[in-house]
Amino acid sequence: MTARNALVERGGEECRLHAKQKVMEVRIIERGKNEVKFVLSGVETRFANALRRAMIAEVPKLAIDEVNIHENTSLLYDEQLALRLALIPLKTDLGTYSDEDRVSLTLKAESPERAGYTMVYSKELISSDPGVEAAFENIPIVKLISTEREIGSIRTVARQKIALEAIARLGRGKKHAKWQPVTTCGYKIVPGEEGEPNSVTFAVEGDGSVPVDELIIEAARIMQEKCQMVVDELTGKSK
Repeated sequence: MTARNALVERGGEECRLHAKQKVMEVRIIERGKNEVKFVLSGVETRFANALRRAMIAEVPKLAIDEVNIHENTSLLYDEQLALRLALIPLKTDLGTYSDEDRVSLTLKAESPERAGYTMVYSKELISSDPGVEAAFENIPIVKLISTEREIGSIRTVARQKIALEAIARLGRGKKHAKWQPVTTCGYKIVPGEEGEPNSVTFAVEGDGSVPVDELIIEAARIMQEKCQMVVDELTGKSK
């Protein structure tokens, strides 16, 4: 018996043993539009931590990754404006987009004709794809201010403007935080009663880019896919 075959056989025996001893159960405690709280029982803490890390770092979503600024006379530097745009969650259909896809979003805005200001919000981004838009319409981007000034006897209003094109790409949180689809993702261990195993209570809140149920399912699918790759390597099926 080769070392590989011995490892595979031993691994199979251990898996069957664990399967007899523990059955994973999932129970939903609370569910909202962008958040869910659920209990996992029959799992080890390391499994819960792997699921948490997959939700944070492995589940992809669209985020603005490049900004071409044509005009910016606001009080924000170009870099500050680009950073704010990158952190706006964009609705993402995981079954539609690939790593090579690009979505263009344009923004043009100008301060009032009279002295005062206007706030530019995320809802004013115009997308080249109707399916991709800001997850929330009321995220403030920049304040544009009009100031009145007098030169001689003539009064004029100085107005601020922005004009830009932003490019959104699919990415993952392990590369940059702007691609993290969750705002909160944690768990706590709940001790079981005498003779009963511990359970894990998860609290997950999405940023609106991916439905929270879909987010958790995708994280579990990614974990399953990686485990299957390990099995295929050990059994020689990958060759």
